[in-house]
Amino acid sequence: MNKMVRQQLFVSAEQKRRIKTRAALTGMSEGEIIRRGIDRELAQETKAAEGDWKDAWRQAAGMWADYDEIDEIIAARRKRNRQRMERIRKQMRGR
Repeated sequence: MNKMVRQQLFVSAEQKRRIKTRAALTGMSEGEIIRRGIDRELAQETKAAEGDWKDAWRQAAGMWADYDEIDEIIAARRKRNRQRMERIRKQMRGR
């Protein structure tokens, strides 16, 4: 179990009533109900943050679909890489 720290907070009268009712129905303490609510909220926030970067990658993945010259650019890059590797191989062989 994690170390607990004291945290004071204000809740509305309606929230207090609902927390107290839920505690009575479930047998949990009011504190446990509040902690679980906090955990749920933080988990949703984490999911949303994870979803943001995943959505950004999905959008980026399709951004070149309409770019006609992409095949030429990729072919030119591959050619440059092959030429570079050949120069490196020659240097390694001492030529």
